[in-house]
Amino acid sequence: MYWIYDIPNWLLFVLLTVTFATVSLAGLHLTRPLVRRVVDGSGKFNDVTNYYFAAVGVLYGLTLGLIAVGTWQNFSDADSKAAKEANSLGALYRDLDGYPAPLRNETERLLLEYIKVVIDKEWPAHQQGQVLDAGDVILEKFENKIMAFEPASETQKIAHTEVINSLDTVVQNRGFRLQSVSTALPGVLWTVVLIGAVINVGLTYLFWVENLRLHSLLVVAFASSIAMLIFLTAAMDNPYRGEFSVSSDAYKYVLNHVMTKGGT
Repeated sequence: MYWIYDIPNWLLFVLLTVTFATVSLAGLHLTRPLVRRVVDGSGKFNDVTNYYFAAVGVLYGLTLGLIAVGTWQNFSDADSKAAKEANSLGALYRDLDGYPAPLRNETERLLLEYIKVVIDKEWPAHQQGQVLDAGDVILEKFENKIMAFEPASETQKIAHTEVINSLDTVVQNRGFRLQSVSTALPGVLWTVVLIGAVINVGLTYLFWVENLRLHSLLVVAFASSIAMLIFLTAAMDNPYRGEFSVSSDAYKYVLNHVMTKGGT
């Protein structure tokens, strides 16, 4: 299913809507002769059908709505975790000002290298659902540098403590970001969504409407509405994949306005 994230959102929207509408319309025409025999070609059973359709439709609508909301929350959480890591990197970079020049220059260089690796290497990998360890290697070098430093004054001790605390925050936020790369709806939920769509569209066939054009229009409108909700859920699922995904803009901002002396 990951291939859907390789196409533009507008095209995915069109494909889903047209597919749902076409298949639903074909199903209506194929089942109409059978339904005619079952309901004796009259609308006297529409009230009974409507009762079950309303019950199943409400249940499915609530389920699909909750899934869509949950997917949006997952996306927002992933975006928030990335932003927190970027901000914590900026704070750590500023804390390095308390170190003597040689160590400050080395550690600043490592942080610059790290954030560029995140933007240029880790982010493209995230968009393919992969997690790289290149950033971990750089952070380990950074940690070894600061742990080997022995503060010579109270001011340096305070600065050193702040750097260690900031580094802990960066490492923690990095872990949260990497864990969110694989965030996605379980396959069983997608199965429920698709089976529910088939059942609900199928129930619309059981209504007997003498005017076939009107019935076709109603079925297409209903199927298209379901397709739009499924598109919305699919577009937000896997927050690092596709056109609508978590971006590295927060890291670029920190790189250009915090880690570049004087900004750009």
